[in-house]
Amino acid sequence: MEDRSSSAAQGRALAEALAGCVGARIDAAHASPATGLVALALYAGMRRVLGAGLGPRVAGVGVLPRLPRLRAGASHPLVAAMRAHLVGRRVLAVEVRGDGIAVIAGDPLPGGSATVVGSATVVGGATVVGGATEGGSATAGEATRAPAARPAHEPAEGPAPGAQLELASAEGPAPGARLELAPGRRGEARLLDAAGHLILRWPPQGGAPPAQIAYPADPLAAGAALVEASDEAAAGQEKSALARAVKARRAALERRAEAVRGDLGRLGGVSYLQKIGQLLLAQGARVPRGAAKALLDDWETGGPIEVALDPARPAKAQAESFFARARRYQRGEAVMRARLAETERALAAITALAADVAAAEARPEALEPLAKRARALGAAVAEERAGGPGPAGIQGARAGRAAPRRPFHVFRSASGAAILVGRGAEDNDALTTKHARPHDLWLHAKGVVGAHVVVPLPKGASCPADALVDAATLAAHFSDARGEAVCEVSYVPRRYVRKPRGAAPGAVSFDREKVIAVRIEGERLSRLLATKKEG
Repeated sequence: MEDRSSSAAQGRALAEALAGCVGARIDAAHASPATGLVALALYAGMRRVLGAGLGPRVAGVGVLPRLPRLRAGASHPLVAAMRAHLVGRRVLAVEVRGDGIAVIAGDPLPGGSATVVGSATVVGGATVVGGATEGGSATAGEATRAPAARPAHEPAEGPAPGAQLELASAEGPAPGARLELAPGRRGEARLLDAAGHLILRWPPQGGAPPAQIAYPADPLAAGAALVEASDEAAAGQEKSALARAVKARRAALERRAEAVRGDLGRLGGVSYLQKIGQLLLAQGARVPRGAAKALLDDWETGGPIEVALDPARPAKAQAESFFARARRYQRGEAVMRARLAETERALAAITALAADVAAAEARPEALEPLAKRARALGAAVAEERAGGPGPAGIQGARAGRAAPRRPFHVFRSASGAAILVGRGAEDNDALTTKHARPHDLWLHAKGVVGAHVVVPLPKGASCPADALVDAATLAAHFSDARGEAVCEVSYVPRRYVRKPRGAAPGAVSFDREKVIAVRIEGERLSRLLATKKEG
C-alpha cells in the first residue's frame, strides 16, 4: 500500500504541474528519435514544455525547462503527424494515467468547461477522477488509478475505456486529436483522431511500456534531467557523425592530391612525346599503312623505340598528336600545381580539424563551430535543422550515417549556380537520365570523350552567361580535350538528349545542338575546381 500511495502522490504531483496546460495553445511539437524524447511546447500566458522519454536512451516524463537542442526535421513521420494534428490547437484535457499520459487537443469550447468520467484527468485546472462530474473530488489513491492497460499491439478503437472526454456543451466541436505517450525504455507514442482511429504509432512496430509508469515526485527536476540526458546522448552521436564526415573528406582530399601528383608526374614525359613526334615526322614514311605499331630508330641511344599507332591514319600524320599531347601537359602544369597547393592546404586544415573533433566535448555548443569548419572544408555534414541550434540536426534514428554516393560532383559558378559533373561513364548515364530534369541545361565537350555536365535551371529559365561559360570550362576540363587552349562544347536542354538502346555507358545522342567555343582561363578553372563538393 505504501508503494501504491507513493506512486499515486507522484502522479498527482505531475497532474498538478500540468494543470495550467489545459486551454494552452500547442505552439510546437518536436522529437529526438535517436534518443526517444518527445516534446510539446504549450503557451497560456507562459510557456511550458511537456516532455516524455520513450527510449532507447532516455525514459521518463516531466516538465522540460526548454526544448531539446538537437531535434528531428519536419519530415520525420512523428513530427509531421504531431504538427499536422496538434500544433495550433488548444489543449482540452491532459490525462495522467497509470499507463501513460494523454493530451487531448482541439478547438476551444464555448465557456471552456468539460466533464471527464474515469481516470485521473486535469480539466480546467482541477483534478477530476473516478466517476466524478463537474465539481467532484477524489483522494490521492484515486488520482492515479488507471483503466486496464491496452496491449501495445492492439489498434485503438477510441479513447481508453473510462477516460472518455465529454464536452460540457453538446454544441461544441469534438476534440481534433489525442496524443498518448507511454514513457519507458521501450515506450511508444500513439496519435489518434477524434473518432479514436489510430493515425500513427511510434516506433512503427510498437513498444513495450511498463504496465505502471513511475511518475516523478518533482516533474520540473525530472524534466531538466530528461532534456539534458537527451542532448548529451544526441551530441555524442553528432560527434561520431562529424568525425566520420571529416575522415571521409580527408580521404577524398588525399585521393585528389595523389591524382594531381600523378598528372604532374606525366610532365616528365613531355620531352619523350616531343621526341616521338620528331621521329615520326622523319621516319613515318617508311612505316607500312595500317600498321598498329612502328619500330623507330632512336638517334640519341642508337636503339629502336616501339610506338603504338592508329592503323586508320598514316604514321607520319600522327606526329602532330604527340606534339599536341606534349603541349597539353605543358599548358596544364600551372593549373595542376595550383590545385595541388590548394589541396595540400585543405588537407592540413582537415587534419587539424580531425584532431579538434577528437578532443572536443560532446556538447552542441562545442560541436557547432567544428561542424561549420567541416562544411567550409567540403565535409558532407548533415545540414542544420532550420532554426535549430544543433550542429547537424538529427534526421531520425539513422542520423549521422554516410549519405548515399551520388553519380556526380557539384561545382559552383561565380554567381553560386550549381554545376553537376558526372563521375564516370555509368555515372554520366545516371546523371543525365535520372537526375537531370527536362528543362536543365546539358553540356559535353564536342567530338571527344568526356563527362556529362548539367546546370539545374528553374522551369522556363535560361542559363546565365557566367554559368554557361563556367559549365563549358568544366566540360572541357573533364574530357580528353583537357589542356587545350580552346575547346568547343555542345549544349542543349536535357529533353533533347537520348540514350540509344544498347549504347555503351555514357554514350548518348542529341539534337538542336548549340556550340560554344570556350577559351580555358587558368584563373577561372582554378576557382571552379576549388568549389568542388564530392559526390
